[in-house]
Order: sequence, then structure tokens, then C-alpha cells
Amino acid sequence: MDDQTTKLLLKKVKKHKKWTETVFVNPIYWEVNGTPYYMAGFTKNNQPVASAYLTTGEEKLEEALIAQPKLSLFADLSSNILSVGAERTNIEAAFYTKPLGIAITEKEPAVMQGREAFVQLWEVQQKFKALVKDYKNYYDDVLARGRITEEDISKTQETAIMVNMYQYLTLKTLLDQNAEIRSFINSLERTNGWSDLTKDERIFVKGITENIDKMRKNLEGLDLIIVEDFNEMKKLNYGKMIEDNKKIIEGQRQYIRYPK
Repeated sequence: MDDQTTKLLLKKVKKHKKWTETVFVNPIYWEVNGTPYYMAGFTKNNQPVASAYLTTGEEKLEEALIAQPKLSLFADLSSNILSVGAERTNIEAAFYTKPLGIAITEKEPAVMQGREAFVQLWEVQQKFKALVKDYKNYYDDVLARGRITEEDISKTQETAIMVNMYQYLTLKTLLDQNAEIRSFINSLERTNGWSDLTKDERIFVKGITENIDKMRKNLEGLDLIIVEDFNEMKKLNYGKMIEDNKKIIEGQRQYIRYPK
């Protein structure tokens, strides 16, 4: 979105804001009958309180209501993907690879099972990081072109469900094999290689099995349908996400401040 369009849309949306609010305009647009519609937001104390759907010309309510679910869904899902992604991808690879590179002499089943679980966590982390990196590059391209289509909505929904699936796999491993991972970590602490880890690496490794209650809460918060087969679970939860998002987006309509 060029500077001239940004200034025009901000000028329009500021006419509808309350004095305690701040406003923003998302640079992404959805085209309705050849007219680009942009989503603007009103926030108070960094929390969204209302939205507006704007063009550089005259807005029509019926067109705005067509654009609203597309723009809102894309904004909500992409924001969540990038937010969760930034948190997870900031974890350095060495936090996994260096502990796994330490030779352990203790071969008790619990220790070896814990090491295998740690390997699984590292494998999921690599897939997660690749997923988010791909989406970030894709999102940068969306920003450059501005316009989104149904293809972009689908791409974002597919990425969102995989983000949830990878979070599920990570939390499930940490919860189901918590004791075994602890055994592996305790074994690591008794090796000469433990001192080769940095302070941050040791903190990460020792902390990965802690806060079980929080992990359970986070797992429940994903609100996923749980089945044994990964692909079937992904399919079921993709459909569930579509239906859940429809209800959420529909509920957001009451907060549209403009056009009326």
C-alpha cells in the first residue's frame, strides 16, 4: 500500500475513532466488484474494540460485509502464525543438538526412551521452523502485492492447522514422556559433556519438562479432536477450524463501526 493510500485511509478511519482509541489500517485488501477493501482497526489499551472496512472511494455496506470475513480471517490467522512462530523459532538449534551430541554411558530404558523423546522434539521443532519460515516468506510476498485471494486464505488456514498440530505433538511428547525425558536430562548432568553446554542451553534443557500444569492447560487450549492417525487428525481439525472460524468471524460483525 503506497503512502498516499495509507494517508487517505487513516484520515477516513480517524473520523470514526473515540478519543481514547488508536487506529491502524491493514495494508492487505480484498477486492469486491473491482473495488479494493481494506480493514482498519480501533484499539484501546492495545486491545481491539472495533473495525472498519474502507476503500479509497465510497464504501457500500453490502460490499464491506463481503470483504469482512476474508480480511478478518486472514488477519487473525496470519497474526497468530507469525506470533507463535516467532516465539518457537527463536529457540536456537544448539539447544537440541548439543545435548543430543553428548555421549551418555547410562543405558537404562528410561534414559534411552527419554533421549528418543528429545530427538522427537527436535524433529518437530525443525518441521515447525521450516513451516514458519516458508509462511513468513510467503507473507512478505503478500504484503508486497497487497491483494489477497481465496488461494491466500487456504494457504493461511493450512499453515494455521499445522502450527496447531506441531504444538500438539510437542506438548503431547513432553507430557506423555515427561519422566523419561527427565531421566535423560539427569543422565546428561552426570556426564563430562554437561559442562560444555552454555548456561542458557542448560537452563533450556532442565526447564523443558517443568510447568506440567501449564503444558496441560496449553494442550487443552488447542481444543483439538484427538485421534491416533496424524493425517486423519489433521483433516478432522482442519474442518473443525473452518467451522469455528466462521462463528468467530460472524460474531465480529457486531463490532463493525463503519460502514453502517
